[in-house]
Amino acid sequence: MATNFKKDIQYYRFSLYGFLKNQKFYEPFFLLFLLSRDISYFEAGLLYSIREVTINLAEIPAGVLADSSGRRRTMLFSFSFYIFSFLSFYFSHSFHTMAVAMILFGMGDVFRTGTHKAMIFDYLDTMGWSHDRVVYYGNTRSWSQRGSALSSLIAAAAVVLTSSYSLVFLFAIVPYLLNFINLATYPAWLDGDNSELTWEKFRKSFREVFISLKKTMKRAAILRIYTNSTLISAWYNSAKDYLQPLLAAFAVSLPFFKGMEDSDRSAITVGIVYFFIFLITSKASRLSGRFALATGSDRKAMNLSYLLFGGAALGSGLLYYSGHELAAVVLFVAVYAMENLRRPAVVAVIASNTDKKALSTYLSIDSQLKSLFTMVMSPLVGLAADKISPGAGVALLSVLVLILYPIVRLRKE
Repeated sequence: MATNFKKDIQYYRFSLYGFLKNQKFYEPFFLLFLLSRDISYFEAGLLYSIREVTINLAEIPAGVLADSSGRRRTMLFSFSFYIFSFLSFYFSHSFHTMAVAMILFGMGDVFRTGTHKAMIFDYLDTMGWSHDRVVYYGNTRSWSQRGSALSSLIAAAAVVLTSSYSLVFLFAIVPYLLNFINLATYPAWLDGDNSELTWEKFRKSFREVFISLKKTMKRAAILRIYTNSTLISAWYNSAKDYLQPLLAAFAVSLPFFKGMEDSDRSAITVGIVYFFIFLITSKASRLSGRFALATGSDRKAMNLSYLLFGGAALGSGLLYYSGHELAAVVLFVAVYAMENLRRPAVVAVIASNTDKKALSTYLSIDSQLKSLFTMVMSPLVGLAADKISPGAGVALLSVLVLILYPIVRLRKE
């Protein structure tokens, strides 16, 4: 696929951002961490919902703030909240204190989501490379997945050496501080048109975007784009961590590391599997442009990937429920890959159908709807996991997503 963009210094800084952002040493063990603190699946789902409620309440104002007052400063706020949330998780031992940590984490997401993508697309427009959005964003996103691959191995080693899930939150602070420095030194013009924030500018900007948003949301085609995007992402946010207890159970049956404690065998297995997952998802992000080209358009890529995602998700849940752990793991990996294969096409479709001057806000709307769906889905899958089994929860959520496909299928432009 021919492209015209150049891999200049800013391309590598965008890629470095993703690489450092995804040094989430806690990620492969987050649900296991919660379970180790006597949190039930349902309570875990409630914690995910608390994060999403936080995002939902502040998403659009944060997007407007990013477009009005400077995207770099918005991103720096984001990483400050993340760092405080990591500290809170480390010291948390109850549902209520973890809820506070989730609120802080949600605020980090609020100020980050959509903002960095808007900076990338602004840069592409300025450089005359906007037609390469899917390929460029897919390439930079692939570095995020490489960062996740490396972090999973580091996290596994840390858990085995320290016999603690909580310490990974402290380790995650270091790369986030480095990314804080990386973001602070981005070119100032990437802040957007309005670099100085006053109440009058904020009010005027919010009013203009709200009017534009109100007109846009009346268009059924735009609503389909958002729901097609967010139903899959909400499933991903709600159920992807159920791979962790599946891997922990699977590790016990493996003929490797026989002389080790079950918890250490689980940590090693989780780390290795997540390492390969993120290598695969990195490749999937890089192939997103080819995937869109092969399907005929970004819209067709969204439709096909929706069905492939839903089918793999349902299969993994049913296999998990019936005790076929290895096959369930394989399909779970396919779910991770499909989300990363489709995501650059989703972002490109949203960007091409909305006002680029307020792109942060429109990408934030996508995240807000994702938060709404996640807020509902997370406790449901958790409740089913407690009452029946984790596999049943995953399968039931997948059935819901597939049933809604005829409603959210994208039509021709």
